[in-house]
Amino acid sequence: YELGAHLVLDKGDHQSLMMKGGVMYAPMFWFHRCLCMYAMARTNKTKKTKYMAQAKRMHKELTDSLKNKNPNILHYVSLLNAEKAALNQKKYQEDDVRKLYNDAITMSARGGYVHDAALAQERFADYLLNIAGDLQEARYHIEGAIQRYTNWGAMGVVEHLHNKYQDVLAGSSTH
Repeated sequence: YELGAHLVLDKGDHQSLMMKGGVMYAPMFWFHRCLCMYAMARTNKTKKTKYMAQAKRMHKELTDSLKNKNPNILHYVSLLNAEKAALNQKKYQEDDVRKLYNDAITMSARGGYVHDAALAQERFADYLLNIAGDLQEARYHIEGAIQRYTNWGAMGVVEHLHNKYQDVLAGSSTH
């Protein structure tokens, strides 16, 4: 996420927004760039405002595209809505954030986007561990992400998640 965020800040989102209307992969690039911005806003509090400003522009582009009848990005917008809500949540809104993440996972899986469902579970697990403090549900979603990535054939990502979350997966409470 850090490298993706760095590229967005260095190159600006102008480069990816220029693709609008011409390249069919543009929404995927916007989505991943926006997700990197939200992820870094969660981990880097000193640059949160800068990351959020960039994410807001890309999130709006995707939301506008969805409003213009592009059904192929519903699952992208759904996960970005969960990420944004997780960053802006108040204490009493935790159930709403959980529902948004679960909706993103469901929409991705039902749409056949196995890798995006895995990514949504991975991001949800990160939220559960680092913000909500729910180790048991985080473990469930890490295991779910690993299973989906395995089904998709992304064994490098599976190995990365096993290494990153080995304490959580082993049942330790020292993450």
